[in-house]
Amino acid sequence: CNWMVCMAVFLSEAARDLGGKMVGIWFPISAFVAMGMEHSVANMFLLPAGILAGAPVTVVKMVCKNWIPVIIGNAIAGVICVAASYSYAFGRLS
Repeated sequence: CNWMVCMAVFLSEAARDLGGKMVGIWFPISAFVAMGMEHSVANMFLLPAGILAGAPVTVVKMVCKNWIPVIIGNAIAGVICVAASYSYAFGRLS
């Protein structure tokens, strides 16, 4: 569901005024957070902060079991779900 973060970026860029940008960001990000999904940039802060606070997680476990899958998911969802659909809907083949 990381495509929701990408969709928030695209909706923000598509809006012309500040109110439209705020609404375009608010709904996808709110849904993303409400479903408890993870985002690589947020995890790059929260997981090391947890380790420094004494959480029983190793750096290897953090990278292999969280960062790598989440980053791959961000890339795939951003390309397939958002960019490809926008390209199909609005792009022109020349």
